[in-house]
Formats: sequence, structure tokens, C-alpha cells
Amino acid sequence: MMRSFDLRQKKVIDVETAELMGYIRDMDIDFETGRIKSVTIPHRGFWGFLKKSKSVTVPWNKVIAIGSEFVIVKK
Repeated sequence: MMRSFDLRQKKVIDVETAELMGYIRDMDIDFETGRIKSVTIPHRGFWGFLKKSKSVTVPWNKVIAIGSEFVIVKK
């Protein structure tokens, strides 16, 4: 079983563009079932402080694979 901390340490890659999206910042979890509904990745701006921070929310069904270093998603 993987802990949420372990998931947040992995780089998130968009499979369609091969773009590094960043790291998972937050997860929406259904506490009745214990399943993850979506993950939130902060927008990678210039060090994150020159622009207003935006985030991308990816539904869990768009997560294609979880490897030892990467999470592959399809936006």
C-alpha cells in the first residue's frame, strides 16, 4: 500500500505532451470508500511567486500509471 506522502514525492507527467506538471499538492478522498477522487497539482510558474498560483485538478480516473519516480496522467 502506498501512503499519500509517497505519492506527493513523485513527479507528475502529462502523457500527451510529456510535460512535467509538478508534484501532487492535494488529494480529494472519498472517506466512505477510502478511494482518491482527484489530485491537485499547483501550476509551475516562475518559482511560483511572480504569478498568481493556479492549480490543475486531475480526476483519479485520468491517472494512467504510478511508477517509482513518476505519476503519469492524461489531462
